[in-house]
Amino acid sequence: MRVFFALMLVGVLAIGVTLVLRAGPSLDAGLAAQLERRGRVAVLGDDALLGAKLEGTELVAPESLGAALDGHDEEALLEAMRGAGVDALLVGAGPRVEEDAPLRAQLAAYRSLRSLRGVYLTPTHALYAPGVSADLGDAAAALPRVAREILDGQPPPRIARFPEPIRRIRSVEVMVLLRDRGQARLWRSARGSSVARALVTASVVARQRWAERQDALGGPLARRLPHLDVEVAILEEDGTLGVTTPAFVERVFYPVHGVAYERPGAWRYQLPDATQASGEGSAVKAYESLFADNALPTDSLRRRDMRFYRLVTTSLGASFAPARSAPPPNSDGLGEGDVLDSVDAAAER
Repeated sequence: MRVFFALMLVGVLAIGVTLVLRAGPSLDAGLAAQLERRGRVAVLGDDALLGAKLEGTELVAPESLGAALDGHDEEALLEAMRGAGVDALLVGAGPRVEEDAPLRAQLAAYRSLRSLRGVYLTPTHALYAPGVSADLGDAAAALPRVAREILDGQPPPRIARFPEPIRRIRSVEVMVLLRDRGQARLWRSARGSSVARALVTASVVARQRWAERQDALGGPLARRLPHLDVEVAILEEDGTLGVTTPAFVERVFYPVHGVAYERPGAWRYQLPDATQASGEGSAVKAYESLFADNALPTDSLRRRDMRFYRLVTTSLGASFAPARSAPPPNSDGLGEGDVLDSVDAAAER
């Protein structure tokens, strides 16, 4: 009987070793799962992983990306990744650096970039991939005006009328925010299967919410809208936390990040400014505030039934209040036409 159990133990250990080798040396189970079916992933700072076997993923050396990684131009890095057929970057963790450090060092320090977004973060590695905003280009220029006209009561355009990058199928969250002379008066965000769908939903919901609170917001939206700036932004995830110890949470959050969590049927977050205010510079304290606001225990970072992630806002532009002044030089620049004219104008650019 002892021999039987000994053989079973050896078998279990052998299976465990096989799984670890398949996932790759030094990779925890969560990161190994995130790496599956990622295409070509360039490995930076951990050559021992190059021989790892993962389903649907090839881990490759970053030789052709070297010059771009040692520079500061994100567009050059994205172009180099496209040219090499690289879909993501797996980076060995490094010390904190300033934002003017080379891109290679910024990625190793878990910093947030404009076009690359964190996918999964652990104390030893960070997985990055191009974000939603990386390929929108000029197609996003008309979206603040589209939001303004929906807020003004005009029917939303058909999704097919939006430029291809805006209607492309992908999970995304869009925020519509109304400001009065710089002060945020109301904002709403919505998730959707494309930027276009999320924008329409967020705009419609914001209009409805204003109607519900119009007495507190200064009157009907039809009267107030000419005096309000309308801003549109994408709320992008910048890395799920593989570890939620206080030290690691503080290490990977920067002032550009908001705290966020997801659990079955709900997701909650604080925008970056609110995170800085509620946490007084501490991401852990900001999480505690977010938990308290949603009737959860303040130590909920310990829970295993919730996913915790960093949030960043990527501005897509603003439609400035026409009643106050002429639009600044960098506004959308569109004339008075209807919402379909706005969409078509963007599609022709």
